[in-house]
Amino acid sequence: MRIDVELSSVFEAVRLPLRFSVELKEHEATVTGLLHRLCEMGGDSIKPFLFEEGTESVLSGLMVMVNDRVLTGTSLNQGVVELHEKDRVNLMYFISGG
Repeated sequence: MRIDVELSSVFEAVRLPLRFSVELKEHEATVTGLLHRLCEMGGDSIKPFLFEEGTESVLSGLMVMVNDRVLTGTSLNQGVVELHEKDRVNLMYFISGG
């Protein structure tokens, strides 16, 4: 299945375009499966943007939008979020300031 991916500008240092499509096999069709596929595609440069160091836990500050649904890294670590053909997935980070 084909998933459209958009990365925020935070990911510019990674060796991936900021907008692209990726083919996932049926057993990979989850947000976590997509993140692992992005690690295969982007190598070691993208993993620190997605997972806690030395673990398979998604970073709590990562915000993942699947179509119009907003998910945090914390919520992704608590359950499986399935993906479907032609879903749009945006990856970005929470920004705070004052």
